[in-house]
Amino acid sequence: MPTSVLSACQSFTLASKGTGRDYMVSLGRPLVGLDGELPIFIVLDSGITFGSAVESAAMRMAMGALEPAVIVGVGYDTDIAQVMRLRTADLTPPAPADKYPEMAAMMGTEYGGADAFLEFLLGELVPAIRERAPEASANRRILYGHSLGGLFAAHALLTRPESFETFCVSSPSLWWNDFAILSRFETFAETLKARQAQPRVLVSIAAGEQDPPTVVPPWLTLEAARERVAQARMVDAAREFAGALEAFDLPELAFAYFHDESHDSVIQAAVARAVTFGLKRRG
Repeated sequence: MPTSVLSACQSFTLASKGTGRDYMVSLGRPLVGLDGELPIFIVLDSGITFGSAVESAAMRMAMGALEPAVIVGVGYDTDIAQVMRLRTADLTPPAPADKYPEMAAMMGTEYGGADAFLEFLLGELVPAIRERAPEASANRRILYGHSLGGLFAAHALLTRPESFETFCVSSPSLWWNDFAILSRFETFAETLKARQAQPRVLVSIAAGEQDPPTVVPPWLTLEAARERVAQARMVDAAREFAGALEAFDLPELAFAYFHDESHDSVIQAAVARAVTFGLKRRG
């Protein structure tokens, strides 16, 4: 049975003309502050993030500790196996079709839909939210993504930094396609200037994300899993990503490091930190 906070939320299916997919959209409107231009806080992988985001924010918004916001979750109304394939298709920048054969059983082989998915968020999802929540701003948007969602948030930041006022990049899979996303830093200064963007950025990671695994799914050997974790360099890469952003004089940049957590267990803590960072009152 959902809590009273979650039971007040809405959900609806949104068919995208751009991606050709149907999305399950969850909508949480604040208990207070319904008469303003409120930011839209979008959390990806809503099945594991939306509830945490809404419940983390509700009381603090009501007490005035956080800015009121419309919280939106985006996910898929299907079984977990298909969810894994759909999110890989939507959240990743392009990569060769046969790049990760050892992970095809979990992630599928369709990659590279990040730009189309970003267009869906901005051009289809945001208008649909504003129809249902008139208090939602046309321009103020916050994005949270974890894992491949963190990769997507990093991609959106480096290619379309004006698309969100705040990017929350959680445990990003920067390893995707041999860390190809990092080449975007070469033109990031020009992109910021051309698009007149001043995004705020939070990068977060769990301490245990680079530890050699001891348990693996049945379709992957322990040796292969350990090799993949070593190559991914999750903790080191996240630190380096945040460090590289320091060169661009962003309005606000933060790095969160969660002790005693893993890639999976950190999600609730990372969502709560993102809510605080994205919605804290700033002067």
